[in-house]
Amino acid sequence: MKRFFAKGHRVRNKDKLIPYWLATIVALPFLLLVVGVGFGLFMSLPNQWLIFGIVIFVLVLISAIIVYRLYLMLLSKNKFFIHRHREFLLWRFLFQNGFYFTKDSKGKPTNGKPKIKFPKVYLKQEKYTLSASFQLEGIKFQERFLSIGGQLETMFSADMMGNVDDKAFVTYNYAIDSIRGRISAKDVTGTIVEGVKLSEGVYWDFVHDPHLLVAGGIGGGKTVFLRSLLVALLRLGRVEILDPKQADFVPLNELKVLKGRVTWETEEMGQRLIDLNHQMDERYQLMRKLSKERKEKELGAFYKYDIKPLFILIDELPSFVSALEDLPQNASVNYMEVMSALKQLTLKGRQAGFYLVIATQNVKADDLPSTIKDSMMLRVTLGRVSSFTYATLFGEENKDKKFKYVEKIGANRIFGRGYYGIFGGPAKEFFAPLLPDSKDFDFYTDFESLPRIEEEKSQLQAEIVEEKRYLQAEALEKLEITRSTLKKIEALLKDNQYSLEGNGYSEKELDLFRKILLEREETEHSLRDSVSDVVSTLM
Repeated sequence: MKRFFAKGHRVRNKDKLIPYWLATIVALPFLLLVVGVGFGLFMSLPNQWLIFGIVIFVLVLISAIIVYRLYLMLLSKNKFFIHRHREFLLWRFLFQNGFYFTKDSKGKPTNGKPKIKFPKVYLKQEKYTLSASFQLEGIKFQERFLSIGGQLETMFSADMMGNVDDKAFVTYNYAIDSIRGRISAKDVTGTIVEGVKLSEGVYWDFVHDPHLLVAGGIGGGKTVFLRSLLVALLRLGRVEILDPKQADFVPLNELKVLKGRVTWETEEMGQRLIDLNHQMDERYQLMRKLSKERKEKELGAFYKYDIKPLFILIDELPSFVSALEDLPQNASVNYMEVMSALKQLTLKGRQAGFYLVIATQNVKADDLPSTIKDSMMLRVTLGRVSSFTYATLFGEENKDKKFKYVEKIGANRIFGRGYYGIFGGPAKEFFAPLLPDSKDFDFYTDFESLPRIEEEKSQLQAEIVEEKRYLQAEALEKLEITRSTLKKIEALLKDNQYSLEGNGYSEKELDLFRKILLEREETEHSLRDSVSDVVSTLM
């Protein structure tokens, strides 16, 4: 059946009756109850019309109140009622906006009582999405149908994810019930492959969409969101935090995992960015060295060399930038030097595994240099932010989207609701991780239990130290063999699936040659057998 109704329910004029027959479904049991009670009273109390009338009136009144409340509840809770109500809403939208043809019974235009016929319009509803398809094909409503996505978004209280134009129809796709995908802060996890899980089906894939820009109004849940991020980031790699407000993150500096990695004084924060920029250059040197040893044609990403990512979280960046501009001339750092380091980290950080998380209340034109802003691939808003912030973060692609601030859902106040989107793509409704009950989880205790991830200089020291490699002449002198014997051993090693590394010969490779020569001398086997015997002990 799904093949025949692939586009969903077609809107027709009879849909105007949907509220009436839905109400009838709810009222029917009560109507039967009233009729049954009335018949019973009539039979048991003959000629007692006053009592009969009072009882029936009270019963009808109570039933009407119950039916009304039950009807409203079903419209918000029951799947069948919700779907039928949306079909009615779409009919009402089309009717009130004049999206219909009027004809008489013979198919000709009429000035009398019109016979209404709607163009081909479909509504398809699924668990978390719905789509509305509108006929194009040159009909008189074509241009208007191409620009109604935002109106439908408001009408359905849904979140537009984009539209598809297949020439015959334009289809608007919407997300519904995004709050069902909300997760707890303690369930925020991260991997290099998938990224950081922010909600069910929502990930920050920092490898492919580097850098995160967060705009959150006062009381919108920004601090909880950033701390939820740390639950995953501190397990993935190193984290450096700059807190110019000297408030939300300063206490974390006492924890082992972040000791010395939380800064809040302006000059110290500036110097930290400069130092991190140098560390990024050193990491590139390490990666080039490892790539050369592997004889790779192209330099890979950081994770291919078993290097951990490094995340730089800057809370209230505009405050930091303003403080930089106010530094005296004799300060240890200056504005231009620090901003240059920040730009380099943004532009070059992806391959080396350096990622920025920049948070602010609202994004104004002069808050972020365009070089930095355009490199922030994932954008998130939380709570109440300005219309200019929406326009700046989500761009021209979302100009028709109806961004809205939701303070309550039902009787409950909502924190951490906003929008997220990849730069250049559609913005979607988003619910940030929920703060767990303090009896079950608190950020400080969680962070306190985490091991400290050290810099790769100490962690990968054995890989970084430059290993001496001997030229062929030096190797022949140390092994006391001829050049032809050396080349024969190399060829036999290759036949036994053992490859030598880089140019020249390492001390480890010379020891292997010595073992082969000693094996041949002690067993009097051929060189081929000796190579095979020694290599087999290494596998």
